[in-house]
Amino acid sequence: MIRRWAAWLLASACAGCHGGGPLLHPAHALRPGTVSFGGGLSGEMVLAGAATAPPDASGGPTATEGAARRKLSEIAVAPGVAPWASARVGIEGDNEAGLTYTGRALRLDGRHAFPIGEAALSVGLGASALFAGGPGSEGSDVLGAGIDVPVLLGFRSDADLYALWFGPRLGLELLGGEVRLPAAGAAAPGPLVDASGQHLRVGFVLGVRGGFRHVHVALEATATYHHAEGEIAGVPVALDQGTVVPGGGLTVTF
Repeated sequence: MIRRWAAWLLASACAGCHGGGPLLHPAHALRPGTVSFGGGLSGEMVLAGAATAPPDASGGPTATEGAARRKLSEIAVAPGVAPWASARVGIEGDNEAGLTYTGRALRLDGRHAFPIGEAALSVGLGASALFAGGPGSEGSDVLGAGIDVPVLLGFRSDADLYALWFGPRLGLELLGGEVRLPAAGAAAPGPLVDASGQHLRVGFVLGVRGGFRHVHVALEATATYHHAEGEIAGVPVALDQGTVVPGGGLTVTF
């Protein structure tokens, strides 16, 4: 059983093409000079607008458009399980910076927390390098860049035994490269074709964290609306999907 779980976690970490990218940090910033490290998993689950229409075996326009929509969903929304690893540091003036790996992206961010009594309002800005193609995407090679803006309102106990945070998170991504579309009537994937696209996402984050002193467990869920559009193999394509991203991780602070 342990070997099976270890193999599954290793496969998830090496896939490098799935979505999900939880924050898993409270609204309050770390104290100046304090450092935290965390690791865990997330999953991107499509609840509405799934691009699952079967392709037309004749290889006509319906088949090409259907395959292009599914491929756009794979590289933009990227449903599936992904690893989460993060390092963060507190900076003077209620500021914080972090570096996060989420399987599909490497994200560098900074944020400022505004104390509001016992609560805090955090406003952040993240910039991501995207790796939408990799070993798990049948030879596709798609790269991109993205930005996101999370705004969190949160509360925590005096001794930091628990914390709760929630708020909106907006993001925009640009993608480009080559993908493989399935060949009509064939089991093997077809040749590489050009792909480009834009991906807008609007989400709402809800998270909770509990622990003692230096060790905490964080759980978070984000409900997100995705709008993606682009061109794959010369075919204009667009999609709208709704997803939920549950995530969890263990963080150590010192």
